[in-house]
This record gives sequence, structure tokens and C-alpha cells, in this order.
Amino acid sequence: MIFSLSLSQGTWIAKVEASDQTNSRQRVAYTIFSGNENHIFSINRHTGEIRVQKDNSLDFEVSPEIHLVVLADSGLQTAHCRVSISLQDVNDNAPQFEYSSYRTAVWEGQVHNTYIMQVFASDADSGMNGQIEYSILSGNHNEAFILDSVRGILATNVLLDREITPSYKLVLQAADRGKPPLSSTATVRVQVVDVNDNSPAIPPMEPVVIAENLPAGYMVTQVSANDVDLSSTITYSFSDNSSIRAPFAIDRYTGVITLTRALDYEEQKEYTLTVWASDSLHQTTGDVKVQVLDVNDNAPVFSQVSYQVELSELVSADALVLSVSATDRDSGLNGKIRYRLLSSPLQGFYIHPDNGSVFTNKALKAITNSNLIHLLVEARDGGDPMRSTVTSIDVLIVDINDHEPLFHQDIYTLTVPEDTPTDTTLLTLSAEDQDWSPENTHLDYSIVRGNEEGRFCLEVKMIPVENQMKHVGKLVLCNPLDRETMESYALTVSVSDRGTPPLNSSAIVMVTVMDCNDNAPIFSSTEYHAQVSENSQIGTRLVQVSAQDPDLGINSLLRYDIISGNSKGHLKLDPQSGLLVVNHLLDYEEDSKYTLTIRASDGGESSEHHKVAFTVVFITVLDENDNTPYFMFPTVNCSVLENLPAFTHACSVHAVDNDLGTYGQLTYSILSSCFMDYGSGSPERKEAFAIDPLTGDIHTRQTFDYERESEYCFVVEARDKGDKAATVRVQVAIKGVDEFSPIFTQKQYHFLLPENVKPGETVGYVMAMDHDAGVDGLVEYSFVNLSPFFSINKTVGAISVSGPVFRRRGSHINDDVVELVVSAGSPRLGSKTTTCLVFVNISSSAEALTGVPLDAHMLSLSVSLIMFVFVLAIFVGLVLRYKLKEAAIRKAATIAAHLNSSSGSISRSNGQSDISLQEMTRPSLLLTKRDIALPYNPSDSSGRGSAEGETAEDQEIKWINEFPCRKRDEPGKQTTEIPDSALPGDNISCHSIDVGPEHILAVNKCLVSGMPSTESLHHFKEEGGGEGLLPAILRVRDLEENVRTKGYPPLSEAQASEDCLSSLFCLEEQLQGSYNWDYLLDWEPHFQTLASVFTDIGMLPDEELQGGREDLAAESSCLMYPPPLITGVAQPGIRTVPPRKPGRVPTLSRKPSYRKYAYSPLARNTGLTPSAMTPTFSPSLSSLTIRTPSASPVVSETGVGGIRLDSGPLTASLLEAEIQV
Repeated sequence: MIFSLSLSQGTWIAKVEASDQTNSRQRVAYTIFSGNENHIFSINRHTGEIRVQKDNSLDFEVSPEIHLVVLADSGLQTAHCRVSISLQDVNDNAPQFEYSSYRTAVWEGQVHNTYIMQVFASDADSGMNGQIEYSILSGNHNEAFILDSVRGILATNVLLDREITPSYKLVLQAADRGKPPLSSTATVRVQVVDVNDNSPAIPPMEPVVIAENLPAGYMVTQVSANDVDLSSTITYSFSDNSSIRAPFAIDRYTGVITLTRALDYEEQKEYTLTVWASDSLHQTTGDVKVQVLDVNDNAPVFSQVSYQVELSELVSADALVLSVSATDRDSGLNGKIRYRLLSSPLQGFYIHPDNGSVFTNKALKAITNSNLIHLLVEARDGGDPMRSTVTSIDVLIVDINDHEPLFHQDIYTLTVPEDTPTDTTLLTLSAEDQDWSPENTHLDYSIVRGNEEGRFCLEVKMIPVENQMKHVGKLVLCNPLDRETMESYALTVSVSDRGTPPLNSSAIVMVTVMDCNDNAPIFSSTEYHAQVSENSQIGTRLVQVSAQDPDLGINSLLRYDIISGNSKGHLKLDPQSGLLVVNHLLDYEEDSKYTLTIRASDGGESSEHHKVAFTVVFITVLDENDNTPYFMFPTVNCSVLENLPAFTHACSVHAVDNDLGTYGQLTYSILSSCFMDYGSGSPERKEAFAIDPLTGDIHTRQTFDYERESEYCFVVEARDKGDKAATVRVQVAIKGVDEFSPIFTQKQYHFLLPENVKPGETVGYVMAMDHDAGVDGLVEYSFVNLSPFFSINKTVGAISVSGPVFRRRGSHINDDVVELVVSAGSPRLGSKTTTCLVFVNISSSAEALTGVPLDAHMLSLSVSLIMFVFVLAIFVGLVLRYKLKEAAIRKAATIAAHLNSSSGSISRSNGQSDISLQEMTRPSLLLTKRDIALPYNPSDSSGRGSAEGETAEDQEIKWINEFPCRKRDEPGKQTTEIPDSALPGDNISCHSIDVGPEHILAVNKCLVSGMPSTESLHHFKEEGGGEGLLPAILRVRDLEENVRTKGYPPLSEAQASEDCLSSLFCLEEQLQGSYNWDYLLDWEPHFQTLASVFTDIGMLPDEELQGGREDLAAESSCLMYPPPLITGVAQPGIRTVPPRKPGRVPTLSRKPSYRKYAYSPLARNTGLTPSAMTPTFSPSLSSLTIRTPSASPVVSETGVGGIRLDSGPLTASLLEAEIQV
């Protein structure tokens, strides 16, 4: 069922019926079982009619259909049915906007149909009742907006202008299409947002009137511009034209116009200011007129600061003096001026108050008797307060010249000497004038007659006369007087004033001149000229000078003298007549002219004051050809390179002619050749050279060829103007130039190397020829690339063998030929050269070991072999060194043990160990001589560890190998001295001595004459070595015992002092390579406790040394003096034993010694000797006690000196002397 919603309460809806088939009479009760929760419907219980119970609860929008379940109950059975009620929509809901009011904004000036906003409304109805249309009900003035009726979009319809309508209130309606339609409204407030679209406007302003005396900073007015735009910030400024000179400033933000300086009405009366107003986007202008109000701020100003006027002294009353004029920059009453006189002497003047004209009241002579009147005039304006200005008028009274000046006398007389100096005042003239003005009283003096020569002058000067300055005329002598010219003068002097017209008067001045000697003599000519031949005789007249003197009497007497130019006295002048004559023979070459200064003096000899005059006499000596030209050298040699062009300068010749005039001018010419065939030869040779006739420069006339002609010779003549001549021989050598290259006789040379050729033999010759002559034609030969087999003789070109020639094994035919490049050129540097090829066939030479080139093979083989041998030698040396060191240590221990066991069992052997003191001393003497002749210091070291190391040791071993010991032929012969020419540093003389049948071998004794320094022992001992050398200090029996038991002799005392093993005995078995020679080579210092060593030495008996000199001589002959130290390098780990200071040896004499090292060992070693060292040592141990050069008795300035043992009674005591260590 479909029902409309416009049902009222009680409206019948439907009726349901139910029946019971089983019992039709049973009443059925109806109820709504479900669907009626809101009790909208009601049902009749008995009839089943359904009616509307609550019509206001039906709402189509809430539930368009209602489903009811009706229950029928008969009491016994029940049944139900469904009742569907469809509601029909009724337009009962009006459209509703989302908001009742809206607010929005839009920029002004937007284009048509600009979107503003969109409104939404809803309607609960459906169908046509729910369709909404939008419209504007009110507030849309001028149809400014349009509204989309369907979508509700609000847009602009016209251009909005906020300045016209700043906001709109629109009433919008939303209506549905029901019948009747329902609607609702909403309010929309549209705010038009301002846009700066309007320019500011400056309203017209009235002119501003301000006084001109207002100060700077005064506010003139304020400009206010209007802008209809909101929140517009307006800034103000003047236009460029207004702000340049106008004295105004405007505030940028307030528009207040102020003064920057005070105004001046007189300068500008009105200002038009153009003001710019800007809102940062738009700009407008407006004019502000400022009118200046005049203030009486200017005083009247006269046209002149002061006035001056001149009036004649004859001016009468009411005469116009002058008109003054003043101006006032103010206007109106402030600029109206009136004049008045502030001062007027004796009321003699008055002024017109309006025009400023000044007039006289009286005649000037009645007003004042002076020449100046001072008036003051005031000009005042009519302003309030009044301003005035004062000026002065100086009235000058003009004097009328009505009086003439007069002299005090009519005639003046003077007497003046003629020698009066110029500028002398002769007379002072003065005149009087009754006028008083400066012009009329200014007097001028002048000479009007009698001064035609101008000798006098009148000077006008101001002098004080009676407290007044007065003009006077001084008669001054301007030019010298000359009595001889004028004896007296009559001068007419005039005086005149400067009035108008001028007045004058005159007087006569008589001047008489007195005579004086004031005139000097005057020569008739200022200079005289004369000529004389150099051959003129003495007394020849030359010239006569004469002078005149206008003075009279003694002042006119003249005397002539030569004051210069005649120092040699060749000329003579007569003092009275002035005649000049020759006084000596003349020579043109010596003096070609004379310049004489002649003086004429007046006044005679008795006068003290002379007047003199001078003249010059020029005497020219005429030359005579009395000198013959000559050349400085008889022959002139010069040279010219070949191939130079013609007119090349070769050389210059110069002849000397002692004549100085024209006779001394020489002309040069070539006469002939030095040889006879010059004229008959070829024209080229005859005209090969030319000479400059004036300068003597010789130049070539052709190009020369050195190979064709190398020398020219010709005779040059020098002739003067007098036909006197001289000749010289000129030899010209043509120098060659290397212009041809050498040419070999063959392009290639082939030589065959002969078999078994030896170095130096010639293989073949090359030859080249050079067409140049001289040095450039010589040919020298050389190899371009040096050859290892051949050399070439540079002069003859002989190619010879320089060394062994080898060729490669299995080489080809081409490899059997050696190619050489030979260069030929002259000896001169930079000369031209030529090369050629030389092929030498070496097929007959021996073949090389390898197939590589000979030179490369030899080089590689040599380098490889040397490196292998070097590495092998180093390895073997290191191994042997290590083995030998171990053996040496064992041997040293054996020696020390033997010393302790055999010290008491050594016996003397047949007297062969007797040693004399003389023989023991001899080696030391020889040593000293050798050291002086050949000083030797292998390393210059201190013996304490030199950096020379292995180098010094190897060098000394080399010396030992190169110079072995010499054997003595006669076994029983005594020891001989070693010559000074022995080997440097290691002179060893070997001898053989027969020690008796009980000896088992013959000992070669070597006496060494070189000992570098005994301090070597000191360093050696203190570094821990030398224990193996101790047997050398024993007696001869110790030597014999050691020879028997060990096979080698002990070291000598001298050797112990040297710390080296090169001085060991040269035994035959050692020379044959026994273990003792190995021990020598492997020797190095060893150390053990020195205390035990010296304890053992101290236990040795020394009574055997108490015998005669025979034992000493025998023992001395067995001792060895060592060569230089093998090595000065200390072994690692050896420590120095601190020494004691040596004691004094009373019986030993020594030579002066000097320091030999950079430092003294005494300063570095200050320890004490061990207590085992007792002062019981024999002299045989004395060398062990020597420590430093400064303490050693055997050190001299040249090295080690010898110890001199004096023979005699003191010998025994010397041998027993104790040497402290």
C-alpha cells in the first residue's frame, strides 16, 4: 500500500481479516506484533482496521516503508500476516545552507566572472522536492555579483572598486522545486580587498607668506596628500628643479616644509615649490607657493665708500660740489632714502635731502685756507627700525698757479779740475715759489744752454729745508772734463713749476776747467802687421810704432816698451822712436809668428803717475824650404787577405817634414816596384795598389789570390812643395784563406793486415792534397772515430797497428774487414776537412773467444771476471781472518806461559850477544838523520784509532812484500849503517849472524832505521796489546831460547816501542811461507791484565846485563827497529789502561820536542798504574814507559829521535836506572 505522508491522525490505512476454518464462530483478536515500535499505527482489536495513531511520527526521509506484522489470535490458534505500508514523499523539508552566514574577500579590480566562493545547501526531500536552486535575494548592488543557480558558485559580474563600495552583504536563497516550494537563506559578507590602484592627490594650497628674517628650521607649511587606497604610505620630496637652489627642505614622511637658511626678499620674492607625493607605486605632484614678506633688514648703501671732488680755490657760493647716491634693497618705506650732512666746516656746505646734491654756502677762500675739506653725509631709510649709512666726501681745493719760481742769484761761478770724477756734485741750486699746491710748488731744474757736450747734469732732489721738504737742483759732472777740448763753460740754468700753465725763471753758471794729466797716449793704429823672412839678418827694420798725447809739457813725453811676446829676445824696440828691428836669427819651424804687445807711457821718467797705451804688433815669419821630408822607417810592412774586393784599405804611410807652411804639405805617390820587373811586368801587378796623395792611405785596386801571388813590394815617394822628396819601401803580404778542401788520392783505401803483425808496424798510407798555399795547404790526418786496433800519423797519413788485433770466431767475410773513417784538414781551427774510407782486412788475425763483437765481449768478460774474483777474495779473506785470529790467540797464550817458565834458565851464548853502547846508539842516530831527510807519517793519526783503517794496513803490507830483507854474505861481519836513500818509512837491512854451533838455525837479523814515534808503543800497550812482544825486551839468551823452542825470534825494544809486527826477524822459513809469516799477517793487538804481565816481567833476573859492553853490543845487534805501524786502527772492545805521569830520567838527554797531535794524551788519561808495576825494571823496558810526545825522550820536531847513551862511568848507573811509569 502506498500512502501519502500528508495523513492526519485517525486516517484509515487498511483492514486485515483472519478466519478460522475449523471454527468460524470463534472471534479473532488482532494485534500488531512488530514494526510498530514507535506506536505510529493502531489496529482495531476486533475489526482489524489499521489507522494512523501519530501522524507526526511519519517521515518519508526517515523510513519510506513501514513493515508491520499483524497477529491474529482466535484463542486456539494464531496466525500472522505482513502489512507493508509505502509512504509517499511530501515536500515538508526546506533546503538548508551549511552555514547561516559566510565571510569572504575579493581583490578589487578583478576581471569579470572571477571566482569568489561556493555555497552549499541540502534538502532532505527527494525527487523534485530535493532539487535546489540558488539565487541572490538582496544586497547585489549594481549587479556586482552573479550566482550559479545549480552549483552555488559566487563570482564577480563587474569590476569591483573598493573606493566606491568597500563591502557587500548578499542574501542568498536556496529553494527546492516542490509544490509549494520551500526555501532558506544565508548571508554572505564580501569584503573588497584594497589594491593600490589610485594615485595620491595633493589638494590645492593657498600661498604661504613668511617673513624674510625667519631663521633656518622654521616650519613653513605642511603638505598633506590624500590617497583613497587603504594603508597607503605616502612619501614627499621636492622635484629636482625645486631642490637645487630653493632654501627649503621637506620631511619625507610628514610633508612638513622647513627653511634651510634665512630668506632674502631682495634676492627672491616668491618661490614655487613642486612637491612629489608617492605611495611607492603612483606619484603625483603639487605646487606650493611661498611668498616672502619684506623686512627692513638692509641699510642704505652708497654707490661709493667715499667721495672725492676737486674745486678751484676761486669757486663762489651756491656752487654744486657733487651728488651722492645711496640705494636700499628693501621696498616701500624700508627703501625710501633721505640725506643729511653730519659735518660742515663753518656751515660752508649744505645737501638736498632727497637727491643728495651738495652745494657751497660761501666762497672757498672764506671757508678754509687749506687744500682739503672733509664732509660726512648720512643716508637713512624710512623703515622701522630705521637703518642708516654714513659716507665721507673729501673736497680738494685746487691751487691756481699764479706765482713763478725765482733763483736766489742770477749768476754762479765755479772752478773745476779736469780730472774731477764723474757724479761729483759741483753746485746746489734752489728757487722759491709762492704757490702752495704740490704741482705749483714742484720745481724742475734744467740746463737750457751751454751744455751741448752733455758733460753736466742737473739732478732734482728733495731735501729738508726749515722743516719742509724742498726741491733743489744739483749740478753734477756727468762726463769727464777735458781741458784740451773745452777750457770753460757758460751754463744757463732754468727752474719751472708744474702748474697750469707752468711758470719759470733762469740763472747763469760759469764753470772754468783746470788742466791735469788725464789723457793717455794714443797709438796711430791699434795693431801693426809685418812680414819677415826667416833668413833675414840682424838689424832688419820691421815696423815703427807711433803714439800721440794731447797733454802739454812733461805729460806729453812718450816712451815705448815691449811688454810681452819677446821672451826670447829675437826682436828689439827703440824706446824713443818706436822702431822695431830683428835682434836675432829667426827660424820659421821654431817660431812662425810673433805677437808683441807694445806699451807707450807718458809723463817722463820723473813723473810718478803715467798714462799708458798699448798696441799689438803681429810679425809673420815667412817660411823657406830648408827641411827635407823623411819617413820614420825605411820599410813598411802590411798585409791584405786574399779575395777581398778592390779599394780595400791595406795600410798607411806617413812622412815627416819639419817645414810647417806650404813646404810642409806632402804629396804621396807610388814610384816603382822594389824589383826590376815592375814596369815590364803584367798590368795587373803594376797597378795592384793605389795611394791617396794627401793622406798616404794605401788601398788595393784589384782582388788578390794568395796561391798566385803572395807578396808585393813597391816604393812610395813623399814630395813637398819645394820639390824635396823622400821614399819608403812598402812590402804587402797577401794572407791566404782556406778556400779549398783537401782531396784524397783515392775515394777508398784497402789494406791487408799481415800475419803476426806487431804494434807499431805500418799497414798502409793515405794521402790528401790541398790546393791552398801556406798553412792552409798543410794536411793533417785523424780518425773520425777512434779505433782500438789502429792509429794514424797526423802528418804523413801512415796507418799503424796500435794493439793486438782480434776478429770474431766464425765471422763472415764482411766481419773480417775493419772500416776506418779518416779526416784530412789543415792545422788551422775551423778549416775545411774531407773524409775517406779505409778498409783493413784482418782475416789473418787471431779469432776472439766468443761470437759477439770483440770490444763488447772483452768488456763483459772483464767485468764479470773482476766481480767474481772480488767477491771470492772477500769471502776467503773473511774466513782466513777468522781462523787466523783464533790461532793467534792460542799462540799468545803459549808465549805468556813460556815466559814464566824459562826466565831463569837462559844462558849466554859464546859472547855473541855482547852489545856495545856505541852500536846500540847507532840505529837511533841513523833514525834521526832519516827522519830529517824523509819525514814519514803514514796516517798522521794519534795512534788511538785512525779512520784510515784497512787502507793504511794494506799499504804497509804492500811495502813489506815489495822490499824483502837483504841477506849478508859474510856471516860474521858486523852490522853496517843503512844509507839515507833506503825505502821510505821501512828501510830494512837484513843480516845473517852465526850464533854458535849450539844454535839450531841461522837467524837473519834486520836492523830497521825508521821509527815514526815511540808513543805508538804506549798506545798499543794501553789498549791491551803487546803481550806477544814481551820476549823482545829480554836478553840475548831469551832470543836464543825462543829460537830453539818456537822457531821465531822475539821482538826488539825498538819494535816494542812501535806497536807493529813488520819489524819481526826475517827468518828464512818465514820467507819460505811458514806459519810465522802467517802469524805476522794475522797479527792484531790482544789484551790481558797488564798487572800480571808486568808482574812476570818484574820477576826476570837482570844481573846478566851487569857485564861489559860486549853483551850489550851482541844484544843490540839482535834487536829489530820496526818499520811504520801496519795499522793504526784500534780493535773493537780494547780499553785504554790509564797511565801514570812519567818520571824524570836524570841520565837521558833528549832533543826539544813539540806537540804532534791535536790533543795531549796526558790530559785524557789520568789513571794510576797497577801496583804490580814496581820500579825494579831494567833499561831494556824503558821504551815501554814512554807515553806521550811531550814526555818522550826520543821525540823530536821531525818525528822520533834516538836515545843517546853516554859511554863512561855513568853507563852502569844508566842501565840500572829506574824509569817510573
